[in-house]
Amino acid sequence: MYDTSGSHSVCYATTPDNNLDGRLSWLKGEIARDERRGMSFRAAQDEPALAPLGIALSTEAAYAWFGTFLGLFPPFAIFCRILTNGLRGDAALGWGLLFLGMNAVCCLVGRKTGAYFGRKVGDPRAWSWFVLIFCSMLMGTAWGVVTGAAGGAVGFGFGAFPGVICAVPIALAAFPVFATLHRAVSRDGMIEERQLWPLAFGIPFIIAALILSPGIYQY
Repeated sequence: MYDTSGSHSVCYATTPDNNLDGRLSWLKGEIARDERRGMSFRAAQDEPALAPLGIALSTEAAYAWFGTFLGLFPPFAIFCRILTNGLRGDAALGWGLLFLGMNAVCCLVGRKTGAYFGRKVGDPRAWSWFVLIFCSMLMGTAWGVVTGAAGGAVGFGFGAFPGVICAVPIALAAFPVFATLHRAVSRDGMIEERQLWPLAFGIPFIIAALILSPGIYQY
């Protein structure tokens, strides 16, 4: 290449470009950075939708919370109905303290028993609907026997049998409902907190409300 410039119209060669390797290295680096940015963008698009939405809990934790609230609200409702039907004065205070201890035991044992069954369930979507519902009924029966007997035993041991009688029907109704809804909204054995609380808290709370409703259940 030649350059024609100047007032004397003298032709002379321009300085050769000896930095070709440097330019190629820069170009390769830019291409590599663009490829990495494209891969990061695609990876962000392919991430599961569950991750950015909130904290996810395992099936064991979900059933533990469900067992906690199931051991808290329905027994509390039953004890309230008993205390408000004929007990007055010191007798009401004594029975109230006893019921408080029984309720605390039901809550604790219900949580431990629920967590145990949650470990056994694992990923609920690995179970067929029929098997899950049938097994949830068995789990509810076992939960009611263990939790009702433990809570009732606080009442001088004689309350174990009445505790089972009260707890089994409640758990037998609640467990299939929770297991079904939990399977529907969980994924890979995980469920979001914001989806769990309406189930783990709401189902026992509704049962407690039904127990306290005089139009549905009367002593």
